[in-house]
Amino acid sequence: MSSSSPAPLYSERPGASERILQTGHCLCIAGGSSAADAQKFIYKSDNLEVQLHPPRWGSTLPAYGLEGIVDGVLTFRQPCTHVLEVSVSLQGTLTTSASQHASIAVPGINKVALLNQKVTLFTAPPGSTATVEGEHPFALYFPRCVDGGTDALPPSYTVFQPGVSTEITYQVRVDVVRKGLRRHEKLPIPVLYLPKSRPKVPPLDRIPWSVRVDSSRDERVTDTPLEPTWPKGCDVNSQHQPEDLPVITLTMPTSKCFASGDTIPLSLKIECPRSPALAKLLSHNAHLHLVKRQKAWISLGRQVSVREQQLGRAEVYLADDSREGTAYLRMEVQAGEAGRECSWRVEGAVSVEHVIRLVIHPPEHVKNFPTYRCEVPVTLTTDQYGTLQSELLAMSGVPFPALGLSDPSRYLRTARPY
Repeated sequence: MSSSSPAPLYSERPGASERILQTGHCLCIAGGSSAADAQKFIYKSDNLEVQLHPPRWGSTLPAYGLEGIVDGVLTFRQPCTHVLEVSVSLQGTLTTSASQHASIAVPGINKVALLNQKVTLFTAPPGSTATVEGEHPFALYFPRCVDGGTDALPPSYTVFQPGVSTEITYQVRVDVVRKGLRRHEKLPIPVLYLPKSRPKVPPLDRIPWSVRVDSSRDERVTDTPLEPTWPKGCDVNSQHQPEDLPVITLTMPTSKCFASGDTIPLSLKIECPRSPALAKLLSHNAHLHLVKRQKAWISLGRQVSVREQQLGRAEVYLADDSREGTAYLRMEVQAGEAGRECSWRVEGAVSVEHVIRLVIHPPEHVKNFPTYRCEVPVTLTTDQYGTLQSELLAMSGVPFPALGLSDPSRYLRTARPY
């Protein structure tokens, strides 16, 4: 693909004019439940019925926002005898499945518990059992961090890579423990956890014009130097003296945190005092992209599966070349689609990262000259700075889920009764 006809941007998610094809309307319905019940978030088994009470967000599954409260009512459809304990749990699991390349492809599945909260609704007196019936309200909440760790509790997540699949799922599980060989009653209910995130400082709309001369005096911006990468077989010392090489610097907001959908401002400074024409030539070969990088650690953390997706290309234009041997460029790149991007990680297991990648190729007629590159990690959030309080006021304190993080591929798999 030539530089004049770059490859189009592809997205995992359908655009306004695209549709997801599937064989029918897939709903995660527990055994004994109907489609009408599922729309009311009512889930049934032979003896149990659970109704969850999340606000109606329009999602297929019950969805909860940051530190959302999962409340509902457990109803026994008929009296249940010989009961020792009745409990409701909120569970989160990270599942990684990988195929090991051997004479036979052997799938390796690794599961990590991210969350396990339990509330006991009934306990029989010691040494005895009881008959349980009626309604039993309950409430659990999503904590901010994973159990026993400092990483933020990640959102519901599904990604498929060649040979590797990663899924983060959450469920509400009802357990009725009965004495002896009597059937243990259980009812798992899938739910979505879609926490919103926001920058902690106000965004910088544009790079100040003063950084053309000296950016070190402005704490709002930070500089990243580009390092040269020489062609293979090139004798660096015999080709160029260090003072002959250009000095190239990328300037961006110090926070490096941006709301998805917003515009990220950047600037580029190319200084070539000994080759004044080279600065402008290099400015035409600057290519900046925003890249999403999804990682999954497999084989007990010994290997990392990486999937990259280009979210956007920067608009680059020459802002100032009045100083001989210096080219100053302004750049803008959109931080993905609004509400659909979020940077997060579970240490040693899975991560969603975002990086600014800048590459400057040498002019075609210049031989034995390096390519300049840099990658700068950035953090993307689902929502803009300063929107939390107004949202909580509008929703009477209920955190709104980041519905843009809901993965459409999750609903393409056939739902099975529990």
